[in-house]
Amino acid sequence: MPYMTSARVREAELLRFASEVFIAVGTPPEHAAVVADNLVQGELHGLASHGVSRLLEVYAERLAGGGINLHPDIQVVRRDRGCALVDGDDGPGAVVGRRAMELAIELAHEHGSGWVAVRNSSHYGAAFLFARLAFAHDMIGFSTTNTVPQVAPTGGRDKLLGTNPLCIAVPGGQRGPIILDMATSQTARGKVQVAAIDGKPIPLGWGVDKDDRPTTDAAKVWRLLPLGGYKGYGLALMLEILSAVLSGAMVGNQVGNMFDAPAAHQGIGHFFGALDLSAFGDPAAFRERMDALVDYVKSSALEAGAEEILVPGEPEARAAATNRREGIPLSEDVQAIMLRVAQRYGVRPLETIA
Repeated sequence: MPYMTSARVREAELLRFASEVFIAVGTPPEHAAVVADNLVQGELHGLASHGVSRLLEVYAERLAGGGINLHPDIQVVRRDRGCALVDGDDGPGAVVGRRAMELAIELAHEHGSGWVAVRNSSHYGAAFLFARLAFAHDMIGFSTTNTVPQVAPTGGRDKLLGTNPLCIAVPGGQRGPIILDMATSQTARGKVQVAAIDGKPIPLGWGVDKDDRPTTDAAKVWRLLPLGGYKGYGLALMLEILSAVLSGAMVGNQVGNMFDAPAAHQGIGHFFGALDLSAFGDPAAFRERMDALVDYVKSSALEAGAEEILVPGEPEARAAATNRREGIPLSEDVQAIMLRVAQRYGVRPLETIA
């Protein structure tokens, strides 16, 4: 079907397309499937900033250009009690991150909790995709990473720290899990980039231009603002420590550029954790208490203009349910990018639905 405004695509078709693109540039099929699923899940959950819309083309360019190692030798450099250090050998962040999170879960089975620091990795997509892997093991998951600098320290104007996201994913009962996945800047860099692709304005307060003036023009954003002022700066600094200083990864402006240097390694660091609920008691009882907590939070009287109270992760879960049923929406501009990618790498174009 030809590309059109407000077209949708089935999850399986988007996964097919993304996988074939990555295989076309030389990615081993097993790694291509992991990276493709990472981006498709981001798009499915309503996070175009961490989906194919923004990242498929640049990932393909970096895989083809050598910035991401097609055949990484991912190594556990050190393993001591409930902790480990992993070297990603500049491989795809989705692949390196999954291996590291699985190791954190393994360590948690042995010790009650597991913590894994990663060095020499690349952009890993949405943080929640790793943390939620803990759910299948009755565990709480943690995930964070450092990123290309976009934020200044409080009182400064130089971009020295990344948007450094934090995810804490907690399994629930009938009410579902609570998944907090947030940037330590006012918004993720990707949301600004997607707005620029679609030619849409951004809220005032997300970022400033090169003259430090607040702007709603996504294309003019030069620096993002920290979440909650000095509090967001403090969080970003702590997550830089856990992700990069602890692991020996690149710190701050040492991190390689993702968009303008397809042959440059990023040297990004990640940090993952898993906490076994059974170390504290019966996981089933914990899930019941989680349901009670959600009910308690939702029992609040609504403020003027509010329709309901949501818990972290609920909007994304609803978006995923809708998009699985109706198809994942792709803007006209994003469809044009997908067509360009298909033509460049000789892949069958993406088939959209009405």
